[in-house]
Amino acid sequence: MDTQRPTVLVFATGGTIGMHETDGGLAPDPDFPEVLERLVGGICRPLGVEARINHLLPAIDSANADAETAPRIARAISARVRTHRPRGVVILHGTDTLAYTAARLAFELSGLGSPVVVTGSQRPHGAAGTDAVDNLAMAVRASVRAAPGAPVSIAFGGSILPAARATKHDSVSLTAFRAELPLAAGAAGVPAAPAAHDSPAAPARVLSFRLTPAVTAEDLRAVAGGGPGGLVLECYGSGTAPVARPGMLGTLRELSAAMPVVAITQCATGGVDLTRYAVGRELAAAGVIDGSDLTVEAATAKLGFLLDRGHRGEDLRALMERNLVGELAD
Repeated sequence: MDTQRPTVLVFATGGTIGMHETDGGLAPDPDFPEVLERLVGGICRPLGVEARINHLLPAIDSANADAETAPRIARAISARVRTHRPRGVVILHGTDTLAYTAARLAFELSGLGSPVVVTGSQRPHGAAGTDAVDNLAMAVRASVRAAPGAPVSIAFGGSILPAARATKHDSVSLTAFRAELPLAAGAAGVPAAPAAHDSPAAPARVLSFRLTPAVTAEDLRAVAGGGPGGLVLECYGSGTAPVARPGMLGTLRELSAAMPVVAITQCATGGVDLTRYAVGRELAAAGVIDGSDLTVEAATAKLGFLLDRGHRGEDLRALMERNLVGELAD
């Protein structure tokens, strides 16, 4: 490799982009490493950059992503960037949980010094009408042309989207991702971990719970049965919930005492404001944290990240309500 030329790191983690059709449905293509070398080489040569390709082993089906997946990817990327100093980083990921992983990477890789772009495809690399090559090319170009301090982004379907604001909104369209809002201005940056913090033995599991008219306090209490580290409560409108239902407020107080509970809206646009309605004020009084206009992906990512860094109590509450990487309007 000509070390005088800028490099792009392409990190393949799995997903539809690296699959092919079999009698049993789509499955990982054993020839994909060679195919990816060829595709990336053809994209990089006209740009005057060299490619360094790594693969996550074993590759993951993104539907099987867990609490460890995004932190594991972040650690691998951080180590390789420290060693090789690439001009840009492209991460290939399955689309099912791509927005969740990308949102977590927006916090994990903030300040990395090499622009990070996450991409994938709705159709396998060798399928008719595949979007794999276009998405990959757009991601490579974006990663090597962005400023070193650029926020983590998603390249998909002809658009470059902020990872901290993006969501998957369509299961079949080639324009599967969108961001209803741009990055919020005035990001404070990711704070240092508390001085006495030790890395957790296992990452915090953050769950989300969507309110519906039939929900009961027992349903909400059951969410805590598996011992999650935090809960994102998908509320109605600007932050309302059926608090008049028997036991609901008491359950919310119990949950908020045991773990951080963050309220976000189920609506595609707008956000939570727990001061607007009396019901919202009751949620806040029960200990629920105002999640402003966080997406569910960004809320779960941010809460898990802060918990894993050792933030707790009022410190965690303040950080959840503060704009760190453009993820919310505070």
